Amino acid sequence: MFCEFDIFQAALIKRFVPLFDRILVERFAPEIKTKGGVLLPEKSQGKVLEATVLAVGPGARNDVCFIILVWL
Repeated sequence: MFCEFDIFQAALIKRFVPLFDRILVERFAPEIKTKGGVLLPEKSQGKVLEATVLAVGPGARNDVCFIILVWL
């Protein structure tokens, strides 16, 4: 169930636009339980290397002030 803070946070992220050639990502949550139901401690979970792109900046500018687009 969402609380008011979660809804406010989601609306804030939708309005957020990164500058230049930056991107905003949200990492996936690490697996806490195995398929057998065993709970994993934080040290053995490892770092999550997958994420969802939430926002992309317009691009960087070169020496002549042309915008270089971001390619994902």
